[in-house]
Amino acid sequence: MIKGALNSELYSEWLASIEQAETREAFAYIVGLAASLGGYTCHPQKKGVIRDFRFLNAQKKQPFAFIINQKWLLFYFRLPAVKGRHYSLDQVQATFDSTTVTNTGEWTVKIQSIQDVKRLWSLLGFVA
Repeated sequence: MIKGALNSELYSEWLASIEQAETREAFAYIVGLAASLGGYTCHPQKKGVIRDFRFLNAQKKQPFAFIINQKWLLFYFRLPAVKGRHYSLDQVQATFDSTTVTNTGEWTVKIQSIQDVKRLWSLLGFVA
């Protein structure tokens, strides 16, 4: 467990809730990348029964998040990322077949493997 991290007790609980081995590996990988990501603070947050992992930028806005499910991670491009115009829906759709647009205009993609995380990290312009 990461000592002193916000809601650190949730990591092992959430990892255990993922049924697919590849998705468990993807979860561990993306959390590790997030822990070393400059310019953002990241933490797990329970929102009712929803397991929400949040990325907050220096302005305390949440451009990204992902939800933990039993078989995949559902990564969100939240409104600050969508409206920021740094990312394009066409580019996200070209990278992930699973791309959807929510009723609120946010974009989601399913993450099921370390390869998916690597493609996502590259799309986001983050250094792994």
